[in-house]
Order: sequence, then structure tokens, then C-alpha cells
Amino acid sequence: MSSPLAKDKKSFFDKLLIRFHKNASHSNRIAILSRLFTQKIQELAIQKETITLLDIGCGDMKITKILAEQNKNLQTTGVDIYPNTRNWKNYVAFDGRTLPFTEKSFDIILFSDVLHHDYENLDQLIKEAKRVSNFIMIKDHFEYGFFSRTLLQLADIVGNYGYGVSIPKRYFTKKRFQELVKKHQLTEIKQQCPVYLYNHLPLVKYIFKGKYQFTSVIKT
Repeated sequence: MSSPLAKDKKSFFDKLLIRFHKNASHSNRIAILSRLFTQKIQELAIQKETITLLDIGCGDMKITKILAEQNKNLQTTGVDIYPNTRNWKNYVAFDGRTLPFTEKSFDIILFSDVLHHDYENLDQLIKEAKRVSNFIMIKDHFEYGFFSRTLLQLADIVGNYGYGVSIPKRYFTKKRFQELVKKHQLTEIKQQCPVYLYNHLPLVKYIFKGKYQFTSVIKT
């Protein structure tokens, strides 16, 4: 998720991209994903008075906060690699590799469009998520070759470049994602693909297809 904490000084071009992204899709995308994550949380049917969720790479924390509002028994915490210069509540800065929490501190870990930005630390992040939680929810992208990869990179430029977030060189393939799950001895409960985020945009919905988006619910 893009974060306003990532880049203090933004150029005119950065601000232009951010404004365009917010007006075109950001709010709608957050609303769709929040409903989708709420559905996944409820499907887990965790029998606890308070369910704890850690949003890794929480960005602007909008999804983190909406999930807490939509699920009254859900206690949310957000972590990201940037100092908490805005004094956000329930936000913790970390080094991008090691989560500052004890084993099984959370019921659910959420990665929302985060893992494709950090292939260097991908295995370490999954390892840490497995250590501190019982379930992992992932929202990310599938690429199917050069064309889809290029489209996803363009989308990342619009959504993240203005915030100073790196643009990935590649994204998951279905095979590579399953290899990741197997490598870390995880159990995928349910995968959803396609996920439609841009049906409200007349032309974009035909270009950025639902099959480029997926969610996965995993048991650790």
C-alpha cells in the first residue's frame, strides 16, 4: 500500500500522480478490498471475543482502520518501514524484515499489495508472518507474461511512484506463488482469482483484468 510517510518532499509530478490516483480509483479500491477482507475474516469463523489482525505494509492505514470499523470484535495494528511522524494510533515502525512481536501474537496477518514490492525480503516476511500469526491473508497480483507485467508496472507507477515506493520488476505467477506456499510449509485454505477492482472505470476494466488480482487465505 502507498504511504504518505514514505516521501516527505514531493515534486509537482508526484503530487499530480497522487491526485489522479485518488480521484480515479484509490477510494473505490479501498472500499472493495475492505469488504473482501471482512468477508475472508468472517469466513475463518475464529471463535474468540477479540480477534487480532496485523496489517504488514499498512501504508496510509485506511484499510486497517476500515477493517476495525467493519468488524467490532477486530483489534487492528499496522506496521510499515517508515517512522510514525504523524503519530498514528496502532502503528508500529519496523525494519522491513523482523516483526517486533512474539510468537502467535496475532490471529491474522494481512499483506495487501505488499509482497511484490519486496522480493528481496519475501521469504523472510513470510517466515515472520508464519511465526507471529495463525492465518495469513494475501492480496497481490498475478502476471502472465510481458504484457500483463508491463500493465501492472504502469498501475504501480500511478499508484505508488508519487509516494516514493519502488516499482517491481516482476510479479507472482500462479506457479511461483504455489511454490512459495509449499516452501514455507503453509496450507492455502482458499484462493480467489479473479478479483475485480476497476469495474467502475469504463475502459480500465477491460485493460486491467480481474485475473491480474488475487487473494489467498493461508493457515500457518
